Amino acid sequence: MTWFLFCYWYEPDAARDPVGLVRVWTLADALAKIGDRVTVFPPRYRSALIRRVCTVFPIPLVHLPLVRPLSYALVSFVRGIMQALVVKPDVVYYRWMDSPHALILAKLLRVPCVCEVNGEPVPLWTGSQRTYLRALRHRLAGLALKRCDRIVVLTEGLRVLLQERYGVASERILVLPSGTDVQRFVARDATTCRLELGLVPNQPYVGFIGSFYRYQGLACLLDAMVMIKQVCPKAGLLLVGDGEVTQELKQQAKKVGLEGSITWVGRVPYQEVPTWIGAMSVCVAPFCEDRGETSPVKLFDYLACHRPVVASAIPSVLSIFTQDSGVQLVRPDDPDLLADAILALLNDPAWCTSLGKQGRQFVEERFSWTIIVEQFRQWVGQDCGVIRHAHSHLL
Repeated sequence: MTWFLFCYWYEPDAARDPVGLVRVWTLADALAKIGDRVTVFPPRYRSALIRRVCTVFPIPLVHLPLVRPLSYALVSFVRGIMQALVVKPDVVYYRWMDSPHALILAKLLRVPCVCEVNGEPVPLWTGSQRTYLRALRHRLAGLALKRCDRIVVLTEGLRVLLQERYGVASERILVLPSGTDVQRFVARDATTCRLELGLVPNQPYVGFIGSFYRYQGLACLLDAMVMIKQVCPKAGLLLVGDGEVTQELKQQAKKVGLEGSITWVGRVPYQEVPTWIGAMSVCVAPFCEDRGETSPVKLFDYLACHRPVVASAIPSVLSIFTQDSGVQLVRPDDPDLLADAILALLNDPAWCTSLGKQGRQFVEERFSWTIIVEQFRQWVGQDCGVIRHAHSHLL
């Protein structure tokens, strides 16, 4: 199969290389590795300049408010037309964006269009917009989504939202959680990883990887670390990433006396993430209760590296991670419960090892990108003009 992939993503605090495109890159590479012809049209960020197995046409942006997304839409549309003259795609795939240019391109080329929806098409943070603008955006989103041949969502909750809010037919929706590259993310010796990264080799580390947004629950994690340090004074905290609340978190750490216990790593290239996970004793995902629908890549990557995980029991996590997944679930926004769960693991290395093995088996059997992509291709490869099954699909 021949694919055109379009993806626009912008983070004000990480304009040079936003992490929101990791899933698209992983999908593109996985499709290319099994022999499909994949062309990606991403914004010209650092990740778009890395040598890959797929073909990449980085799209230059005009970095000005409002003009930035318009510049991506216009240039990527023209570049897509030009590339279609060389090789016509079998499928146009795009990560949801306000601009419908990928859908228009698919219609012009008379090929199926698949849209990936990672969150609410008109998110809550746009609540400051005037009512008529939000209503217009909802209307336009509904028109675009109902005209896509297939829609990929990360969670069951998003499937229901698209049906109820936008009138998308259930049979056009595939629930496709995130996955992990089980060849890249493997078990590594913790001491070796710590020495490689310049960390204390015999110190236990609690670790988090991701963007620093409020919904990640990192303020709760810092409160939990205060209690953890009272019982396990040697414990350290690895925070790998950056984001809008970084300074707030540093101020909080200073206030509660955690300055010397936290390693602020910053953003790292995705290929370096396995080493940082390998240095961790326990990995965490302390999402806030109002996090909303998510299928976080970090949890699958943690588990693939044989690391035990403590995560918030929000609905979208509960729907994926079972008791045998290697994930310990706790009530969100409760630092006491979070601290207790982490301490229980730090004090029982044998249990950590057992959970690590469970987690690795869990992702190998169900959430390896190789397995996900093979099933995804079969689903997309059906006749998109005639939907034969009157129900949604869940992988």
